[in-house]
Amino acid sequence: MAVRHRQNRKRSLLRGALAVTVALAATGGALPTFLTAAHAETAPTTLTIDAPDRYLPRGYNLESAGATGDLARVELDTGDGVGGYGAFGGYRWNPVSGDALPVGQDPVSSAERIGGHGSDIVAVHTPADRSVELKDMKVGTSDRFTLPEGQTYHGTYGDSVLTATWTSGGSVDTLHLLRLRDGQLTDTPVTGENGVKPASTKVLGAGDGMLAILVSGDQTGSVGLVDRASGRITGVLKGSWGSGHTQVAVSASHVGWFDPAYGDQKVHLLRRDALGGAETTVAVASSYEQRAHIALVGDWVLSLREPKSYGNSDAPKDRGEPLLAAPVGGGDMRTLLPHARLGRAYGLNPTPDGGVLVAGGTSAGDWAVRKVSARAGGDLAVDAVRSVPAKPGSYGAVTLAAGDLAVQETDTNYLPSLYKRHLELGGEAPSAGPRSLVAEPPRSTDGTGGAAGTGAVALGDGTFAYPKGSGIEVRSGADDAVTVTAPGGGRIVDASGRYVVFGRGYVSGFGQYEQYVLDLARPGDDKVLLTRPASAAAVWGSTFWTPGTAKGTVTATDLKSGGTETFSLGKECTPTDLQAVGRWVYWTCDASGDPAGSGVWDRATKRMLDVPKGGELGDGWVVLHDEAAGRLQLLDFHTADAVRTRTLAELTGYLSPDHVAVDRFGGGVAYVPGRGKPGAMRAVAPGVPASPLAAIESAPETSLDFQSSDTRWDGAWQLSRPAAPGARVVIRDVAGTVVRTLDATQRGAALTAAWDGRTADGRHAHNGTYVWELTAAPKDGQGPELRLTGKVAVSGSAPGALGGR
Repeated sequence: MAVRHRQNRKRSLLRGALAVTVALAATGGALPTFLTAAHAETAPTTLTIDAPDRYLPRGYNLESAGATGDLARVELDTGDGVGGYGAFGGYRWNPVSGDALPVGQDPVSSAERIGGHGSDIVAVHTPADRSVELKDMKVGTSDRFTLPEGQTYHGTYGDSVLTATWTSGGSVDTLHLLRLRDGQLTDTPVTGENGVKPASTKVLGAGDGMLAILVSGDQTGSVGLVDRASGRITGVLKGSWGSGHTQVAVSASHVGWFDPAYGDQKVHLLRRDALGGAETTVAVASSYEQRAHIALVGDWVLSLREPKSYGNSDAPKDRGEPLLAAPVGGGDMRTLLPHARLGRAYGLNPTPDGGVLVAGGTSAGDWAVRKVSARAGGDLAVDAVRSVPAKPGSYGAVTLAAGDLAVQETDTNYLPSLYKRHLELGGEAPSAGPRSLVAEPPRSTDGTGGAAGTGAVALGDGTFAYPKGSGIEVRSGADDAVTVTAPGGGRIVDASGRYVVFGRGYVSGFGQYEQYVLDLARPGDDKVLLTRPASAAAVWGSTFWTPGTAKGTVTATDLKSGGTETFSLGKECTPTDLQAVGRWVYWTCDASGDPAGSGVWDRATKRMLDVPKGGELGDGWVVLHDEAAGRLQLLDFHTADAVRTRTLAELTGYLSPDHVAVDRFGGGVAYVPGRGKPGAMRAVAPGVPASPLAAIESAPETSLDFQSSDTRWDGAWQLSRPAAPGARVVIRDVAGTVVRTLDATQRGAALTAAWDGRTADGRHAHNGTYVWELTAAPKDGQGPELRLTGKVAVSGSAPGALGGR
């Protein structure tokens, strides 16, 4: 969203240290060697603008829950995670109080398996040496043993390690429960009666000293319960079947099984002490696309659905589905949390005391690890165990003019949206105003929504323009969109106030595409002022810069008067990039077959300054990223007789052109280090004296007719930088007497004023000629006050009006 968009911009904008000289290229003469050292003055203070919270809460992958803490992996700040989660850190044991403790290798290694279930014991299994380390996180002890020969590791539940041996045909032979007792390893095989035996190594659920597994040899069902202490299969859940989605939840009083694979959206409940008795069913909100995960807490069935997708039409659900609870004995379902996220192993994580741990809340700023537990009266309590801090969002492309900064934020809203802030970068305490929405995509019904504000450019008058559909959309806020149609398509090549260059910039083979100059203030629906072959182009005020008709030249055309001026590049090449600010024109030649070159033309002194390509032009300075040196550099040539360099920031790696923006209307540089994945934006004043405040485009009306449909005189002025508060327009009659004083309205670096033709005491002014005078002081205090004058002819005033003849 920076103002300049160059298709052929190189990744490395500068190579090595900056050593910039000034050359009188236009005449072939040479200026003396000038200073290229850094400024001796104190550099302006850099402002840091922290990214708002990401819309999606920080990922907190619960692995298991104990009495004194939980095992989890937490999403890191590194990586953007746009459209979902980013990178996760290593396994950590997170005690109820105190600092998190690392478990296993970090970063996570596939050479380890880490986990546990329903206790404070965490296992680290290392397949390479067949070892299992049991860490008691409550007391801080650790024991290690080697798996018996022929056994494979399949998980840790409480203090029991589940292993398996295999038949020669590859089927499960026996499941084993291994424990360490006083340093001795005990091995308890899992056994059943009447031909019932384990059929798989998969554990379908666990809790209250029990494991639920798939079994064979029983005609009544496929799910058996294993007593962890004895290893015995104590019963089979009648009517149960097994699939890849079968779940079992266990409490002190009940066991429930659930399998949504075949459209059965009910939890089947049996009493632990009467597994052969009548079952109770509880319906849950589940579907094939969004399967629910279940748990039992007291006399309640908890359920939580898998998220359907990211960026769906119901955007809040990106945060997670509601955590629901239904009473075992029948009754209405209730919502415990509006949004929650499933853990890793079983989705919902049972605690040793019969509760459940889950990460959830109302939003990213309210996210926490929460415990659901049964109260003495049978109701449920939901208590926050620890907060999960929100992850900072990511900044996208930036654009900046007259202190108005717009950023496409890719994940602070449910879809990429355009936000703005106003920057004040002068003085020792630069600041950024509050963030407000400019544009967001409409919610869709098909799971997509696109982006809003892509390719936005700040116009310098408080508005932002960006391509949309067959043209552009112009906004200053969320509720004032103006759509401007234009033939063809493309992007905004450059813009300044009322004028927008739209279509294509430099493309291989000029003339393949058309380019349009739009006049946003032009009456009627047709805003196309000029249609031309595509080329490099720049606009500043009403001055439009393009390659000249003669190769090696650049020509400016006044879009109002048609007047032109031309300068020579000193090279037989066609510019592939043009930028203009005030007296400065920055050009680059980089086309195949042309001699390469770049520089800045000073219109005031008629000198050519030798400046490297690839930068962004300000008022007497250029900002470039020296990728090789890892620095963002400012080249100051405002005196036109010396070039000074200053490092704005240490920036290693590639800096996208869209992640740095120069404010042509009043100075300032905004940039996003780390390409916005995620993190903070920086902004800093250039520290370069500004050119005198000027009106770069003016549109004051010249007449006011009381008999017309529009009985008002309007004046509009686009300034080169913002004016200070207090700008005003004074209306005088031919004798010099003040008739009316008007306060000018300021938007960005633009001023407007309106006169209804009445005098200070409310009467219509006399027919005749009046003189208006605009006075405006520069907001930054640099330079003289701006004074502009013009005439307005008043007609149609009723006889007897004040001063009437």
